Amino acid sequence: MASLAAAGALFGATAAEAGPALDKISERGKMAVCSKVDYRPFGYRDTDGTPIGLEHDLISDVQLRLEKKLGKEIEVERIPVIAANRIQFLEGGKCDLLIATMTDKPERRQTVAIVEPNYYSSGVNVMALKSVKIEAWDDIKGQRLCSSQGAFWNKDLQRKYNLDLLTFAGIAETEQALRDGRCIGLLTDDSLATSRLKDDRWGDFELKVDTIMDASWGAAIQKGDEEFYALMSETIADWHRSGKITELENKWGIKPTPWAKRMHEQYKNM
Repeated sequence: MASLAAAGALFGATAAEAGPALDKISERGKMAVCSKVDYRPFGYRDTDGTPIGLEHDLISDVQLRLEKKLGKEIEVERIPVIAANRIQFLEGGKCDLLIATMTDKPERRQTVAIVEPNYYSSGVNVMALKSVKIEAWDDIKGQRLCSSQGAFWNKDLQRKYNLDLLTFAGIAETEQALRDGRCIGLLTDDSLATSRLKDDRWGDFELKVDTIMDASWGAAIQKGDEEFYALMSETIADWHRSGKITELENKWGIKPTPWAKRMHEQYKNM
């Protein structure tokens, strides 16, 4: 509560009082955001090539709040990232803000400032052809599975189930490897998979096991910028307070998550 109160006070600060990141954004008239364009429906490109999806709606909301705070129009430069390079891009200053399906993990907090509260959550499951016999997690022991480079579950599941893990930098390459039969199943985010399976192209596939390792997603900024952190903290708290996350789940056809509902209940009277 104390941190949110502080964030609220900072949220009302004038542009002249802004900190390093906000000064930089104001001077450039532009905010650079690291985001996904290969993670439908959270971040992908429409037929015109424009980045869209749940996370891009959140980025647009941040843009409106910054324009109000700084008293001027702010352009958003959306910098495409993948799991393997997103933290490197933020740490190296290529973007001011990262909203890119990143799970909040302790080792990542050592490098960048992950904003609290988190804004979303998901777990890991196995997607495979309906004809493949996988009825429990133990059934993948010693098998070749596909996954994305940088996915937080890779090391733990590879070690636990002695997997022959085949990883790829991009989601498209990972999906194609599964379709080509280079692995018996795909380790995947359950929210992404649920949305993917609504597509007729994936009609022969299904999720095989109970979701495990549910973990929250965090937005991130560079370390040491307390004012930008406070602004983002209050922004995300307001997303939960207003029910914006659950509204966007409905908009983008995402199966409502108990986590988003729980966060709305927690914040709606704060």
